[in-house]
Amino acid sequence: RYHPTQKPIKLFGMIINDYLENKDDLIFDPFLGSGTSAVAAKQLGRRFIGCEISADYCKIAEERLRVQTLL
Repeated sequence: RYHPTQKPIKLFGMIINDYLENKDDLIFDPFLGSGTSAVAAKQLGRRFIGCEISADYCKIAEERLRVQTLL
């Protein structure tokens, strides 16, 4: 775990698939934390925007997204 309130990627994936049927929809997470919602969106081929006030968590989210790109 990267963040004290981190949720499972699988949960975010289910939410995205259940509530955002249009692949062109934009996912916005105003409290990005360690980037789980962005990673799930990226795995599903969705566009996303996230905001995070903590520079440390921003770095973690960027790294998680970078690694996801390599997979």
